[in-house]
Amino acid sequence: MCGIHGKRGFTLIELLIVVAIIGILAAIAVPNFMNARIRAKVSRVQSDISAISKAHEMYFLDNNTYPPESEDDIFTGTRVRSSCGLFFLTAPIAYLSSVPSDPFQERTMTSTEDYPASYETGVYRPYGTNKNVAYMIFSRAPDLNEDGLWSAEPFVGVQRNNGTNNTYVSTNGLVSWGDIYWYGGNSSITRNLVIDGRTYNGGFPPNFRN
Repeated sequence: MCGIHGKRGFTLIELLIVVAIIGILAAIAVPNFMNARIRAKVSRVQSDISAISKAHEMYFLDNNTYPPESEDDIFTGTRVRSSCGLFFLTAPIAYLSSVPSDPFQERTMTSTEDYPASYETGVYRPYGTNKNVAYMIFSRAPDLNEDGLWSAEPFVGVQRNNGTNNTYVSTNGLVSWGDIYWYGGNSSITRNLVIDGRTYNGGFPPNFRN
């Protein structure tokens, strides 16, 4: 249809085609954007956990023990100091400048709480001693569920899911089962540790299998 000056306007069909093209482009772009965000968070988690591991090792050099375990809700201020091991890495000596938060927060916590989650850690202390000789740091990974390791017993026995699908691997799907974790310290303490269908005695599973 032509306007009063002889210029042709858009027909309804042309407008519908444009809208359809925009919709197709959006359908392609939005998932790619979301996937890029997840990949960026995975990279951040790996960087954070590596930094926390290095801080643990520096702490051990100074104290001949690793810091206590650390729960994921230490930012609430409700945990006793012995359950806030990551804070031991910031003061009085700053092995870490601050305690990082885990971008992959547990689903139940996300829906019911109003605070960020920290990374969770577990430690191994031989019976009858006051020395923590091994540690484990983990994130829930993109599925937001603690479905990989038993945080209370990460060094001994069969882990979650009957010892299968414990490790997050992006090739299984960007949002898939398992945790992102790091083991450090004296690996000889593991006993019948079953992760991803493999049994470890006196050794740790590989870190960051992505």
